Parts: sequence; structure tokens; C-alpha cells
Amino acid sequence: MSAPLPHATQQSLANARRAALVVLAACGLAVLATTSRTPTRFAGTLDSLLTTGVILLALGAIAARQIAASRIEARIRARCVLAVYGFAAALGIAGVFFALETGDALRGIGSVLGGFIFALAGVRTDGARRRGVL
Repeated sequence: MSAPLPHATQQSLANARRAALVVLAACGLAVLATTSRTPTRFAGTLDSLLTTGVILLALGAIAARQIAASRIEARIRARCVLAVYGFAAALGIAGVFFALETGDALRGIGSVLGGFIFALAGVRTDGARRRGVL
């Protein structure tokens, strides 16, 4: 069974979560600012490549969250939680890129909202699942 995270690490993760949420809020505002544009298409296969990239970011966030929730060493768990916040912020940045390049605000806001979901869901680091609470 892994030990709980040290207080300093929990504080650092809380700061990282706040930073990810600030980035996502800025991304959401940027996407909303593009709602007046007419959507255009990417040339060639760039659209499918970028969509694949967004899907891979979401899968990375899911995998990191699952690893962080498992019985692993506290240091590795903290890194996985940090990775979840990084993937969440990257989803928001990808959403801004979609919105700015194509004018497709719905796709952009979808990526930003996905990032918010991952950042807000967080990961239980206190071992509640192992104690049978969840």
C-alpha cells in the first residue's frame, strides 16, 4: 500500500491544478472570442491529424489518472497527477488552436471543456478508494 502524499507535494499539486484551471479559463475566453468567424476547413489530412492529437491528449489524461489512482509510490502518483493537469491544459490550448485556425468555436470549446473536466475531476490522493469509501 502506498503512503499518502507529503503536505508540500499536495500544495504543489494544488498550485498546478489552479494554474491549469487559469490556462483553461483563458483558453475558453479565447475560443469564445472567435465565435463570430465563419468556420473553414484545414487542407488535406491536417484536420484528422489534429483530431487524433486531441484524442491522444485525452487518452493520456485518462491513463495518467488511472495510474495515479492505483497503488503506487507517492512520488510516481504525484507525477501522474501533474501529468493529468498538463494534459488538461494541453487540451485547452488545442481547442484555442482549432478555433483560431478554423473558426470552429464548437470544436474549440469542446476541447477546452474536456480539459476542464479532467482538471476539475482531480485524483483522490488520500487512499479513500483503498479504504473502501469509494
